[in-house]
Amino acid sequence: MRVFSLLIFGILPGLAAWPSAAVYADEPVGFEQGSRLLTKYNCQSCHAVDRGMAGPSLRAIAKKYASDPHAADVLSESIVNGSSGVWGGPTPMPATKVPADDLKPLVEWILSLNPY
Repeated sequence: MRVFSLLIFGILPGLAAWPSAAVYADEPVGFEQGSRLLTKYNCQSCHAVDRGMAGPSLRAIAKKYASDPHAADVLSESIVNGSSGVWGGPTPMPATKVPADDLKPLVEWILSLNPY
């Protein structure tokens, strides 16, 4: 009975307090994490949050795709494969090697920047 009591009262309550990956899976990507990903993949050389540079601002991207239910897929494809002509500028966006573990939160963060 003592072993059973230790399991129930000693180990299980500790497991309940242990953070699981599922708890964090649906949390929104914060500004700091998004900014780190932006820098990690050198996106900031063409994009800024609030102003256009060689590419559109991230807020403009978020606003453009705000009502598109496929926005995450479209944006992911543009990041991974590159794109041209979408924004009418002369500078094409190069393909960027962003692994899936970083691509999803990067895209979610960009799309979250729509202020409307």
